[in-house]
Amino acid sequence: MERKTENNQQERKPILQVSVDLQCSKGIYNFFCKNISEIIPKIIATLSKASKETLSSMEYAFLVMCLWIVQHTTNKLEGISSISSSVHDNCFCKARQVLKDCICKHCYAYNQQAYQTGTREHNILNGIILRNVLIPTKHFKLLKILFPYIRIESFGDVFNVTQARNYIRIIKAFPEKRCAIWSKNIEIWRKAFEEEGKPKNTTYVHSSSYLNKPETPNKEKYPFVDHVFTVYEKKYAKENNVMINCGGKKCLQCILKRKNCYYKVNKNNDTYFINELKK
Repeated sequence: MERKTENNQQERKPILQVSVDLQCSKGIYNFFCKNISEIIPKIIATLSKASKETLSSMEYAFLVMCLWIVQHTTNKLEGISSISSSVHDNCFCKARQVLKDCICKHCYAYNQQAYQTGTREHNILNGIILRNVLIPTKHFKLLKILFPYIRIESFGDVFNVTQARNYIRIIKAFPEKRCAIWSKNIEIWRKAFEEEGKPKNTTYVHSSSYLNKPETPNKEKYPFVDHVFTVYEKKYAKENNVMINCGGKKCLQCILKRKNCYYKVNKNNDTYFINELKK
């Protein structure tokens, strides 16, 4: 058995690597296959150039191929592809974590990324890229999304309008997929949808910030909201007869019935409020 030391947390290195394949006019070339720490300087240099001038197709493609897509093959999100940023470098997430009764005080993603260094670093890298340069939709077609369903932000939340607009463009690059967006930063998404429009293959799920308190956004100001997701404490839900309709099963079970977050409310899918028990 491996002996543990108090420095194991700091010494652990990412187990994942970024592999970047770029398709050029002369064929397919292997551009990079290095650890994240070795790729970041190149990414920062490319983003710095983007702040001053338009990038070339090769440079946009390089940034896209450095994005980390998770193809979930187990647990709740089995059969779903997702792309996320990190809560560890998001000021909105950090601010909510200190609020009394805020669900963010119980953030599973924060705890998971605290020990899964590969996950944390890859998601931070996603945020660095998507927040700082608006990438043309056509380049996102290079992403390898294996499953017919895409979840936006399964670990974090959007930081600014540029990141939200890039997510919309990723969705537009795959019109045949069903996509769902989870977020608490509704105002950022309002501005992003005004700029990009809301794709027809997409639902937006607004996450309530506080335990036991569903937030109902103004429909005139936020017409893009399709569902409201709220987490409840077991005792509160029981005492107030709250119907728990999420959790304890895989998302794919509901998706195949077209009765869940990935589909808009209609005569066959009448669930607007999605409720889950605090874990």
